[in-house]
Amino acid sequence: MKKWIVSLTAATVAAVTLLSGCVNLSGVDGKDGRDGKDASAYEYYEIAKSENPDLTVEEFLKQYLSVSDLDAFSLQASINRSLFSGVSIAAAFTVKYEGFWSRPTTSYSFGSGVIIDLDLDKGDAYVVTNCHVIYNDTATKHISDDVTLYLYGQDEEYLQEYSIPATVVGASRTYDIALLKVNGSKVLMSSSARAASFDTSDDVYVGETVYAVGNPEGYGISATQGIISKESETISVDLSSSNFVQDVKEYRVIRTDAAINGGNSGGGLFNLSGGLVGIVNAKAASEDIDNMGYALPASNVKRLVKLMQDNYLSGGFGSSTGVSQARIKAGYTAKNRTVKLVDDRAVISETVYVTTEGDGLLKDDAIRSVKITDANGKVVEEKQITRTHHLDDVLLSVRKGYTVTFTVSRGGEITEVPVTITNEHFLTLE
Repeated sequence: MKKWIVSLTAATVAAVTLLSGCVNLSGVDGKDGRDGKDASAYEYYEIAKSENPDLTVEEFLKQYLSVSDLDAFSLQASINRSLFSGVSIAAAFTVKYEGFWSRPTTSYSFGSGVIIDLDLDKGDAYVVTNCHVIYNDTATKHISDDVTLYLYGQDEEYLQEYSIPATVVGASRTYDIALLKVNGSKVLMSSSARAASFDTSDDVYVGETVYAVGNPEGYGISATQGIISKESETISVDLSSSNFVQDVKEYRVIRTDAAINGGNSGGGLFNLSGGLVGIVNAKAASEDIDNMGYALPASNVKRLVKLMQDNYLSGGFGSSTGVSQARIKAGYTAKNRTVKLVDDRAVISETVYVTTEGDGLLKDDAIRSVKITDANGKVVEEKQITRTHHLDDVLLSVRKGYTVTFTVSRGGEITEVPVTITNEHFLTLE
């Protein structure tokens, strides 16, 4: 279902100048309503501590859960680790407004980013953020060539001594994702920054505890907590910086009730164990709407970012172009949606059908799975296809010379359809 146009969450500002016991679980209801069912270990600890104020988390884990890994079970520890993966971003643009007396001004976009690859010894890093944080269609250069990052705790005043220059090495408005590169930063070398890891699962579920780490209103990195409100939906977003024209694009997103504000754009949405499940990009902004924030799903972002890195390292597209990705020639859609409760999770599944022939795929083929192998025959990915976006996402892992083998149901029989990826399969998107 098509949604209303929601608001981006980058903050902008313009300047005229160039700006041994039992734990009582009563009262902790789980998803099925029974006390203690599905409550987190961190909630258990808080209850135990109310009865024994001197109880440490480590003692609690050893006594009650027979584990010693504090970080794996502590929400607070997960959040604090993630703070050191977050960055505040200031992107500068030169803008010339229409009018006889107008003169070039500097406009700043303030947003967030997540460190996803880091070499502290060299001071090098890759940072993912939203494209709209570093893009302004009213500026003389649409993609900023003056991007500065700040680490947690060093980002409240945006002082020069803490600044980390970054270069845009990949940007896609189609996906609202940009990749930044930092080289030889002394600030990074002397920091406790850490790289976040994308969650290994491609799926999230309603009710999962999540937290957002970002730079709301440009006031510095902070965290808010919530849950996954909806695991997948489509929103419409106006990417234009102009008050007179619109540039609306649609994105598949995760919905969360974690507080999202201007400046959170590009920040991470993390699960309880600290895995990155999304990149925040928008919110529903209306006095009649509360707590409807959106994040681009990690299942898509992690593959897109790897594609951007590979293109950049191989001398491919630069900051002025989008991303070149493989597309199959057949069209496809999803039918026969089912919803089941599996292990206390609401699981949605669909059958993906071919609608137009191409690459050996025939109309009405039902795509069951995909296997990707590189030019040497090594398996890159294998994926069961139970949602349309599973196929969309996995195709981002395809490179020239790879073979994509589709397992399809055709006329009541299972058939394999191999497709070798050539130049004609690639499309460059902004």
